[in-house]
Amino acid sequence: MRQAVQRRPRQCTEAGVSLLEILIAVSLLGIGFTAIFSGFSTALRTIERVDRYAGVTDFAVNKLNELVVDPRLEPGQELSGVSDSGLSWQARTELVDQRPGTDPDHPVQLMRVELRVFWETSKGRQSFALQTLKLRTPQPRVSG
Repeated sequence: MRQAVQRRPRQCTEAGVSLLEILIAVSLLGIGFTAIFSGFSTALRTIERVDRYAGVTDFAVNKLNELVVDPRLEPGQELSGVSDSGLSWQARTELVDQRPGTDPDHPVQLMRVELRVFWETSKGRQSFALQTLKLRTPQPRVSG
């Protein structure tokens, strides 16, 4: 005869998390935080660089506008200077075209105005250039 064998339900002998699993989880967490903080650092540097470039662009546009409205500006001039913020600039003008005006003593001139702005960064000297055209009627020189 056979005897009936009673089986006991198996009990789970694993009661928790092993040290190896904790070490792996902490390592992965560390790698994740390193990637996130590296991204933040890069983003902050990029924002700083873009902010500086926007300031340079604003200065260049304002300086070019200032030069264009100056009635003393003539073809063949070279101008330069340094801004209050330390940006250096150079401007150059050249005659592009000249046509007779309504009065023979007052021809109409088309003049190119080129402006280049320079600034120093950790990667060396940077520059930004703008140019525009100005239509002008030169005034006769008064001798006296």
